Amino acid sequence: MALVELDFRSQALNYHEEVVMVLPDVPADHPLPVLWLFHGANQDATEWLRQTSIERYANKRGLAVVCPTTSNGFGMDMVHGMKYFTMLSEELPALIHYTFPCLSTKREDNFTAGASMGGYIAYKLALNYPDKYCAAGAFAGALDIVEIVRDFTKDDSQINPFKLAFGTPEDIEGTDSDIIYLAGKLKAEGKQMPRLWSLVGLQDFGADQVKGAVAKFKAKGVEITDLYDMGTHSFDLWDRYVEQFLDWLGLPKV
Repeated sequence: MALVELDFRSQALNYHEEVVMVLPDVPADHPLPVLWLFHGANQDATEWLRQTSIERYANKRGLAVVCPTTSNGFGMDMVHGMKYFTMLSEELPALIHYTFPCLSTKREDNFTAGASMGGYIAYKLALNYPDKYCAAGAFAGALDIVEIVRDFTKDDSQINPFKLAFGTPEDIEGTDSDIIYLAGKLKAEGKQMPRLWSLVGLQDFGADQVKGAVAKFKAKGVEITDLYDMGTHSFDLWDRYVEQFLDWLGLPKV
């Protein structure tokens, strides 16, 4: 595949944003489907390419993959920090589709996914823009974000990424950043919904959080494909499920 490293000046962030992309080897006679793929905390745009075989998997299916750097901003327009959500939802798609017109803009050809923090970003983006993204996948995703923020902001003496990004749990509960609430709202209003997929390892420190989030989604009538396997919070597990996720998206090998 072609490996593209893109550095652009983001007006939302007021500094340069780094993006890594892979494009299939063989040109297609139709616009290419796109997976917008997000890294976890303390990582960067190269993580998925270095830790998994996503490039090889995508090449088999004629899939383009876009991996932006989001630092530890949780894809938020942070309370104290950068406007990552504005960058990810507005600037980045516009730039990528302008620069690479071979990529499809159709809803049915655009998917989001991510690991850990990136799983939250993937769900937030797809649920806020269900007219643009048809599915979202989370590999040990930070899905019950209200409870996670509540747990990590109990100590008022410490400033951590959760406080910087979200403020307090009350600041996000019942808002478009509360992805369980948002999914339930879309379902209750009968609006178009992205399909949701989740994987977590049973030895993952966040396994109970993911299980609880899945239960809350289902309690709201939201359909979600949830998978569990032996494993920790690691690409050792996640890489084994990437192709299964691509199968679930309906992307055949070409």
